[in-house]
Amino acid sequence: MARRSELKGIANAINGSFVSRNNDFNGYWSIGQIKSFALDNGLTSVTFALTLPMTNPASNLQTYTVHRYAEMLKSLLSNQKLPDLWVKNAIIKIDFNANSKHAKLYEDTSSGEPFQCTCKITDDTDRDYSSIIYGRCLPHSIVRELKSTRDSPSD
Repeated sequence: MARRSELKGIANAINGSFVSRNNDFNGYWSIGQIKSFALDNGLTSVTFALTLPMTNPASNLQTYTVHRYAEMLKSLLSNQKLPDLWVKNAIIKIDFNANSKHAKLYEDTSSGEPFQCTCKITDDTDRDYSSIIYGRCLPHSIVRELKSTRDSPSD
């Protein structure tokens, strides 16, 4: 029997995939590109609502990200045999002003500045299921980064 508490596992799976180095756009890590987008636009955080957009999924980083993770949400719900109607809202928020107390845990893991990534799924009873992952990143730089050799959606 399906249980709403399984939404916590789905939030963890989506968040883990989102911060993964395998999450790339045009061959470069998406988190670094999102950080560059935030800096260029004077933002400290970026939020993605996980609803399927009507535009071409490979047209830009934001649209691609929403499409990819909205599809992942849909697939994970189906795999767990959870009805779509149980999900009222789902977001991924990446905050580049992460709590320094938690970010210090990751000081030696890589270069860059701390970030906090949250995936929050709100069910039809208004209960939230969240996953939080801390990490570090630098703004995107073609000079500094190696491009992935995998096929990319917009290449």
